[in-house]
Amino acid sequence: MDSQKSTTFLREFVSDHKQLFDKTHEVTAFSVGLLACLCAHITYLIMFRILEVREMMIFNIFSVLFYIALIISVRFVHERSLLIYLSDLEIIVHAAYATHLMGWQPDFAMFFILIIPATFLTSTKRMYIPFIVGGISLGFFLYFKITLDYDAVGQYPFMDNKLIRAMQITNAFIGVFVLVCAAMTNILIREYMEFQLVDQRESFKRLASIDPLTNLYNRRAMNENIRSIRRRSRSPKSKYVIGIGDIDNFKKVNDTYGHDAGDKVLVYVSNLFISTIPDDGYAARWGGEEFLFIIPESSIEEGLAFTEKIHKSLRAHTFEIDDCEFGVTMTFGISVGIPVDKIDTVITKADKRLYKGKNNGKNHTEYTD
Repeated sequence: MDSQKSTTFLREFVSDHKQLFDKTHEVTAFSVGLLACLCAHITYLIMFRILEVREMMIFNIFSVLFYIALIISVRFVHERSLLIYLSDLEIIVHAAYATHLMGWQPDFAMFFILIIPATFLTSTKRMYIPFIVGGISLGFFLYFKITLDYDAVGQYPFMDNKLIRAMQITNAFIGVFVLVCAAMTNILIREYMEFQLVDQRESFKRLASIDPLTNLYNRRAMNENIRSIRRRSRSPKSKYVIGIGDIDNFKKVNDTYGHDAGDKVLVYVSNLFISTIPDDGYAARWGGEEFLFIIPESSIEEGLAFTEKIHKSLRAHTFEIDDCEFGVTMTFGISVGIPVDKIDTVITKADKRLYKGKNNGKNHTEYTD
């Protein structure tokens, strides 16, 4: 039952943390990239204030406000990748305006090249957008390459080579910083998407193998588990115990107290199986109120010990439905098999013993013919 308990734990973990990932993880991932751009423009605002480049100082005031608005919008926009593409366009316009005012030498044009890989790192359902944004950036680069000489003096000429070198280093640092943050954002988003895929796979696996009411394996999955146990048997003479249990007078419970009460009984019994069966065993809802379990590398005595725990727990439990109290019991039939036995033969033997138990007074376990 260890694998069944692990499956239950994984399913509960995914369920418990899905909301956290949905509401926080993705928002954080996009906010990281936008926050990096905000920090870069604050730096530029200070730099252009010192250099007294009035137009770029005003531009960066609006850029700072623009990124603050984008960061606030992250929580409310459904397709968040569009916010990243808006920031890419802002960076392109910023680089174009700075190159127009100050020429090539401060090296703002490097952002035309850096923005292209950063654009393609952004995950999006609209695959054409990175090509459009990348095309715009490349277009600006080629435009300035054709129309503007490298040594041409712009509206704000800087003759001090040290100052030009300082701006080049600043641009390189900020460019790499933004690119690294874009890569981090991409990694976080891909991790989020992978989490969603795990969630989907777990949901599909659950639908395919788990009974939705009892959280036990269904019949198809149980047959796979039984075959797996046979394959893993230590030797051809290794024994395993298969048991079939049926809730006594279950139809009377449904007829007297309603099907909701019957469902509560089924859930309670299934939880007994999950909590009681050995870690290497499996349990399934075999059909209706019938349950099947298998315990590998065990004897008939170990099978009897397990069913006795179920009997003891049921006898001590009282169900309360609309001020009415009632109890239920179970009857089991168990048999022992070895790897060379046909599974259907072993199950049929347990099933016959179950009905023998029903005919012999119920509320006990039959283990002989």
